[in-house]
Amino acid sequence: MNVSINYFMLMPYLILTGGIIVLSFMGVLNEKVKHYAGVIASLFLFGDLYYFVKLMPNLTYRSLDYMHGMIYFNAFNIYLSILVLVCGIASLVLAEGYLNREEFKHPEFYAIVLASITGLLVMVNTNNLINLFIGLELTSIPLYATVAYLRYKERSVEGALKYFILGSIASGFFLFGIAVIFGATGSVVFKDILIVKKSDELFKLGLLFLMVGIGFKASAAPFHMWTPDAYEGAPTPVTAFMSIAPKAVAIVILVKIFYIAFPDMFGLWEKGLFVIAALTVLIGNFGALVQNSVKRMLAYSSIAHAGYLLMAIVAFSIEGISSILFYLAGYLLINIGAFGSLALLKDGDNDYVDYNHLRGLGYKYPLFGILLSVFMFSLAGIPATIGFVGKFYIFKSLIVKEQYILALIGILGSLISVYYYLKVVVVMYMKENPEERDFKFSFLTLTLLLICAAGVIYFGLFPQGINKFAILAAKVLI
Repeated sequence: MNVSINYFMLMPYLILTGGIIVLSFMGVLNEKVKHYAGVIASLFLFGDLYYFVKLMPNLTYRSLDYMHGMIYFNAFNIYLSILVLVCGIASLVLAEGYLNREEFKHPEFYAIVLASITGLLVMVNTNNLINLFIGLELTSIPLYATVAYLRYKERSVEGALKYFILGSIASGFFLFGIAVIFGATGSVVFKDILIVKKSDELFKLGLLFLMVGIGFKASAAPFHMWTPDAYEGAPTPVTAFMSIAPKAVAIVILVKIFYIAFPDMFGLWEKGLFVIAALTVLIGNFGALVQNSVKRMLAYSSIAHAGYLLMAIVAFSIEGISSILFYLAGYLLINIGAFGSLALLKDGDNDYVDYNHLRGLGYKYPLFGILLSVFMFSLAGIPATIGFVGKFYIFKSLIVKEQYILALIGILGSLISVYYYLKVVVVMYMKENPEERDFKFSFLTLTLLLICAAGVIYFGLFPQGINKFAILAAKVLI
């Protein structure tokens, strides 16, 4: 049997694999060369980004399929691939200044991040459950390593260990779900699963295990226990990356499984997802209320945001999917900005990320105070920010589908979140700092934060710039 190799379809993975190899070999070179590891890693990501941006206009109304869904390109998948790559580039920018101040910068770190991004792209651009699992593991194993990258810090090792143990269990659930579904259908391809009559109880069991495995990666309750410790222990740029890219891909995988492979079981998975989404929003918001660390608060808040995204899946409509895609783009800008701001509060190997550490910083560093305030306002859903528009689209999609209870729970969660987000602003401007600390802000990081803040406000006022692409990508899926 002759199998033709489509190098064009494999190109994004070959580019990143080349980057991983180059960065791995850089570890044996002299310090001057090692210093440019972040730049080289970013160049490989820009190469992939260029590939997908050029491909997007050609796949507006068609798709590319290679090896029965193992690699599958369409507008929906490419939209998510672009978000993942932009998130990766932004995280590497944050890491550059952060690791320099930590004085613990190695090329291997960037190789590990590229490996994780490769796994995310594999997950996004496939309609095959086996490839999903391969991408899941290729994403997860490097992430365990990046969380524990600062191995001399107890919190990093503890967070990574919890993440690894629970992540391994979740992967087992996911793989068992694939096995059960294959046993019931004889296929692992989404379109083949779709046409099978799902009267067997095996389908319910398989779908349940898939939901557990992906729910863990999305930080959905009750599979969220690892999130606060892993986010707090990880280097702040890694936390920024983890809070966006893997979560976005996990949510999108749920969308693809439910909408492409199991749309005829909507009545079943809708009930389970309803409960999970409501619990995720409430647990995330109430958990964030009682935190003393801003970084840990943002970890709990990311759980709540996963809940809002899960709510949109329940809407089961083009509006629901487009609202997810818009929300993810906005969340990228906001969370890179929020965690990027915390990454600036570093002196040596000490991170100053508690509420008390922010006292008076709004006056001492006016630009920093304004930027962090913009990101907190947007996370809280204050009008004229992209966070408000994103939540508006999600709640609107729920109301149109008469999911009033879920919409009310989402609105309640947003109201609760206003307290702990605005608490950050209050502490910065209305509390005196008894301990004067001087922080040296990275010009590169500040530039990135300014771009994110400008995007938060601009797309909050003119959302159509993103929304038209989100709607286009959503229509391709349904």
